[in-house]
Amino acid sequence: MERKVSYLERLFIEELNNSGDEIIICGYVFERDRILYELDRTIYNFAFDEWKVNRQRENLSKADDLLKLHNNKNRFQILKGLIEKQVVIPFIGAGLSNPTGLPLWKDFLENAITDINVDIDIFNQYIANYEYENVAQCLEDSNRALLQDHLNSSFGKTYRIDEICGVICRLPDFFPNSTIITTNYDNLIKTIYEENQMHFAEYLDGIYAVEFNQLLSQNQRVLLKLHGSHITSSKRILTKRDYDRHYNDNNTISNCIKSLFSRSILFIGCSLNVDRMVKEMSKFVEQEGADNLTKHYAFLSCENMTDEERKQRMEELSKANIFPIWYDGDHDECIEALLEKLNER
Repeated sequence: MERKVSYLERLFIEELNNSGDEIIICGYVFERDRILYELDRTIYNFAFDEWKVNRQRENLSKADDLLKLHNNKNRFQILKGLIEKQVVIPFIGAGLSNPTGLPLWKDFLENAITDINVDIDIFNQYIANYEYENVAQCLEDSNRALLQDHLNSSFGKTYRIDEICGVICRLPDFFPNSTIITTNYDNLIKTIYEENQMHFAEYLDGIYAVEFNQLLSQNQRVLLKLHGSHITSSKRILTKRDYDRHYNDNNTISNCIKSLFSRSILFIGCSLNVDRMVKEMSKFVEQEGADNLTKHYAFLSCENMTDEERKQRMEELSKANIFPIWYDGDHDECIEALLEKLNER
């Protein structure tokens, strides 16, 4: 039986096996990790532990460089204090599922039009303005069955733990005791935590999550899939009609979002562009007053942004009490480095 290895060990093995030419004996190829593991388990474990220490050191050094960007350091220190008080809830977006092969929302919608007829000019205009719920509405209006088939084929696969890639695999390292919120349809987070023997007390779909606030106040660990499941249109939020129906005042989704202000949210892998949830948060902040509510944070890329564009994004997000911590390199590497720094003791 093949042994299970963690995400970090998978990276260690990959690096080890790529560190030199193939080892060939009598015409057979032998992998370095198997040789070391079988011949001397103690040395293998020592080498892996040393590799982890070096990786952590590199992550912390990278994070230190990122904190020199803009006003990152001050915001990061406040966020770190909130992490230490265990009052931060990570909110996971499609960017963290993407390294496993799952599409970002824009890519999903653009792939769908290969099978579904829509007015391409209207489609492109909506895409350019980040109006993804309107794009989804066009697709559903054109052919509901084909859209559902595209959802099933894009998000319906059950991934084994060794098929899941990227910093999402390290969420249990960084958030072992936290509630997790996501708008993703996939089950990667559930699989990762359960493989690490960290089961959630409750698994909720946002549409039906009437008990979310109560569970949160009781410090129960919850996995909340805010936009539900891809399985049927009655269980998910995707199109403009879905959003209009479920983001009304005193609706379950709106109440869930208001509940989030009892904690600080850290958005990870979320673009937050023209986002209905951000609009809902902004509305709540306007009603209650920014000074009376908790602040939220987001790891956001500023790569290819002008300084003016970055400032405009900050102004928009500040209306929802969301404050960015910027990075300008590889998405996964930067996020892992910042999370490593948050958990440095």
